[in-house]
Amino acid sequence: MTLIKFKPGTTRELLRDSMIPASVMSMFDNFFNENAAKFERNVFFTPRVDVAETTKAFEVHVTLPGMKKEEIEIEIAGDMLNISGESKLKKEQNEAKYHMVESFYGKFSRSFNLPENINKTAIRAELTDGVLKIELPKSEAKENKATITIK
Repeated sequence: MTLIKFKPGTTRELLRDSMIPASVMSMFDNFFNENAAKFERNVFFTPRVDVAETTKAFEVHVTLPGMKKEEIEIEIAGDMLNISGESKLKKEQNEAKYHMVESFYGKFSRSFNLPENINKTAIRAELTDGVLKIELPKSEAKENKATITIK
């Protein structure tokens, strides 16, 4: 009986080291990496968001590199802030053949619950250098406290 020393790692590494020639493994790698990348780019992506609070407002910073303001939609529905849009792969006139595309393309949508103390009429948004900044000003705190007199 022959003992084989266990090497922790993936099944792929085990197969690569022992049974399948490198050329076949390379073919599998190319097939799965290309198809996974195509799938990722063409469906949905989730832009990165930072939310900060100052004394006067909440600030939402959404990273949307290469997008124009016309491609982004912001709406308030009830107590929800909804940000959506679609980033499309820019096709050039000369139909260039891409060898690598790591950028994300496709539709996106992010929704956030708004606190009660937001002045919805004073919300501002601006897009600068691929970062969408939404400023949600705070309104005066409404007092929800009542004193009840016992009769």
